[in-house]
Amino acid sequence: MSKDNIKIFLKFVEIQTKIASVFPMLIGIMWALYRYQAFNGFNTLLFIIAVLFFDMCTTAINNTLDYFKAKSERYIKEENVIGIYNLSPRNMVIILLVLLAIAIIFSILLVFKTDPILLILGAICFFIGIMYTYGPTPISRTPYGEFFSGFTMGFGIFFLSVFIQDPALLISTQWNVPMMTLNWHWLNTIEIFMMSLPLVSLIANIMLANNIRDLDTDIENERFTLVYYVGRPFAIILYQVLSALPWLFFLLFLLLGNLPWWCAIAFIGVVPHYRSVMTYRQKYMEKPAFGEAIKSFILFASIYLLILIIVNISTLF
Repeated sequence: MSKDNIKIFLKFVEIQTKIASVFPMLIGIMWALYRYQAFNGFNTLLFIIAVLFFDMCTTAINNTLDYFKAKSERYIKEENVIGIYNLSPRNMVIILLVLLAIAIIFSILLVFKTDPILLILGAICFFIGIMYTYGPTPISRTPYGEFFSGFTMGFGIFFLSVFIQDPALLISTQWNVPMMTLNWHWLNTIEIFMMSLPLVSLIANIMLANNIRDLDTDIENERFTLVYYVGRPFAIILYQVLSALPWLFFLLFLLLGNLPWWCAIAFIGVVPHYRSVMTYRQKYMEKPAFGEAIKSFILFASIYLLILIIVNISTLF
């Protein structure tokens, strides 16, 4: 495969957006290590491969369906990667099926390495991921795109990152034919949900920023997202609210004792985060402005991850 083909493939799967999967994984792994002293290297490797390939698959499905369903010739020729590079839609379908197959294979391996309940949890995630981009009315074309993207990636990946370290910490099963016993540590689940909320907010915000910018194109191609219903002015206010929530949640973590008090050093990121939000508010219609949503996510997620790494190191001494 030539360098050009690799470059086109990376654009087809929008590799730059995979940070929305990578950070919840890494933060979840660090949280499991800190909170439960649990880490399984082999399971973690299987999980990272499964998540990344499935994430690439859903993006590939989205780009392929957008190409087939597009009503605008301008969108096809100037914005969709298949049209821009005159790619074969048939070959793109083959690629996305290969990506899906790899994700399924590694996910099944994880089921055998952890607990059968992962088959159900994984099926739910796969279903939401596929329906997000596929079907008569994909979720991404509805007002619910922000919610589902934020919840499944921000919480779902975080939760599974902890689960695969040791299922007994969260949900596990015991099989004694003809009975099956389900053990659910619901308080741990609630705690993990709370710790994932900053990521849920920021991932939803990435989707929101994208839809604010693309509103006109979306309407042209009959995609009626949340921004279509609430309007750009309110959507921009919502963007600012979702940008502030992660820092409020982090403060809550400190007050509740989920993290040591010295982790308040994380708030040095508030100033650059605020500047990024203000830049976005002023230039939201410009194409580079979407990068501000990515920057906000990377800034907070990097600080969150670094704090957990330092906390884990500190426990060794």
